[in-house]
Amino acid sequence: MEDREPALRRLTWKDAAASVLGTTVAVLLIAFGLPSFLDTSWAQIGAQLGRIRPGTAVVMAGLLLGGLFSYTWVLMGSLPGLGHLQALKVNAVSATAANLLPLGGALGVGFMVLMLRSWGFARRALSSSVAVVGLWNLLARIALPVIGCLVLVAGPIDAPDVVLRGGWVAVAAGTALVLLASLVVLSDRVADALAALGRPLLARVLPARPGRPPLALLLTDQRRRVADVVRTSGVSMSLGMAGQFVLLFGLYWYAARVVGLDLPLAELVCAYTFRQFLTVVAVTPGGLGVTEVGTAGLLVLLGGDPGAASATALLYAIYAHVVVVPFGLAAAAAWWLSPARTGGRGSGLPAQEPSSLRT
Repeated sequence: MEDREPALRRLTWKDAAASVLGTTVAVLLIAFGLPSFLDTSWAQIGAQLGRIRPGTAVVMAGLLLGGLFSYTWVLMGSLPGLGHLQALKVNAVSATAANLLPLGGALGVGFMVLMLRSWGFARRALSSSVAVVGLWNLLARIALPVIGCLVLVAGPIDAPDVVLRGGWVAVAAGTALVLLASLVVLSDRVADALAALGRPLLARVLPARPGRPPLALLLTDQRRRVADVVRTSGVSMSLGMAGQFVLLFGLYWYAARVVGLDLPLAELVCAYTFRQFLTVVAVTPGGLGVTEVGTAGLLVLLGGDPGAASATALLYAIYAHVVVVPFGLAAAAAWWLSPARTGGRGSGLPAQEPSSLRT
């Protein structure tokens, strides 16, 4: 069973319908919602986008690639033996899947496992890697809004009292969630206590079956393996994740300056972190449409020009959702055509991997 060729779940007409529906909603939100909700027009948005020059487009593509490469440290830290080039391929392919399909994050994880299994990584190592990467992404999505709220409540932004109170609540809740997740991973006592509380619910979701190890044993084993990875690679993974968001925020800031959105840095930080939060809760592919209308609206509330705010949101979306796709398709083709794809399996390390991939 360990050596069986991995395969993705077969897509059905329901998946196709969900993809078409999500894409249609995203297109309608951008085409009609963006100018209508922000009281602007496509002529104004187009005039702002007309400021883009070939040199600025190349700089923005470089920032996008830098963000993708920085994330390779997250993947490498979660899976010893993985190289930068391999991690970059995995990241590009999974990001493309997430941006093309509603709830594409799950499909992106499937592609990630498929590619890594083909390079010889054992399922046990991959299960820990997927858990750690998922945890790091979740904590980052919680931490970013916390940072944005801190900038809102403690920075130079003049906001109403009700917004400030809501910001403090968000900071407290987000910080508590990050601390709780850290304790669950690193503390046996806290993890055992929470497992005891949730065991009746888990027993109903995953009832015991003959031949299956007890659920408590599986969870304990998984948590300890995750804790081992976090203890050994947590710092490098955190730096890689931070580097990714710094570079992508640089892309967001640069997009705002290119189209003439003249807002201070603090306001842009708030808008960017709010955008990242919307990508989690939106149901369109990668949050497309919802994030553009939401963040452009926030930029206007913070004092931005409607046309420039809409152009900023749209330009960033073009890079985050469209420009990344050719990279992902190229990475998928390179993986599929690579001789290493059919190398040995089950060793836990890449089989027949050229030394150039281990940089």
